[in-house]
Amino acid sequence: MRSIGKVFFLLLSMFLFTQSLVANEQQELKKHFLSKIDEVILIVEDKKLSKNDRNANIVKALTPMFDFELMAKLSLGNRWKELSSTDKKRFVKLYVQRMKQSYSSKIDAYKDEKVEVKRLEQKKPDRIALITDLISKQDKLEIVYKFHKPKTPIETKDNWLVYDVEIIGVSILKTDIAQFREFLQTKTITALMDALSKQS
Repeated sequence: MRSIGKVFFLLLSMFLFTQSLVANEQQELKKHFLSKIDEVILIVEDKKLSKNDRNANIVKALTPMFDFELMAKLSLGNRWKELSSTDKKRFVKLYVQRMKQSYSSKIDAYKDEKVEVKRLEQKKPDRIALITDLISKQDKLEIVYKFHKPKTPIETKDNWLVYDVEIIGVSILKTDIAQFREFLQTKTITALMDALSKQS
């Protein structure tokens, strides 16, 4: 009985230790996320910066937190395998430029909104969903940032990286997947890249 009790105690200790590590990791992610938000707000409120410099600084601040490369790959689904190494690099570059331009354009709509973290959900060891509210005087929007933790750390990137964002239930990644799939029903991936290059 004592040996069984020792095994149970050991397993319980390991479980509690693991849960403690998970909680600590979640809190670190939350703290890092909020520090990034504060950094962006400071840039936005800097009246000395031109619009282009402001947007460039914000994109630079946020880039280490986003896995644009993974988003590019996922946006093509199985069609990604059809690309050569050269075309993969070209598509990723165009996708990243498109995403950065999209975020830059949304910055212009900023009007003293506040970000409030509601909760974190971790259904897998390498996946965390950070649920937030974007609060303005007139409205409140729920925005979910979906993070993944790469098996191998990526140089110049954070440990946890955003691979999708849901705004009031609409996934940016799923929207891209649907748009690209529709485009590729009648056109080639080369034509898709040409279309993306015209947007950059």
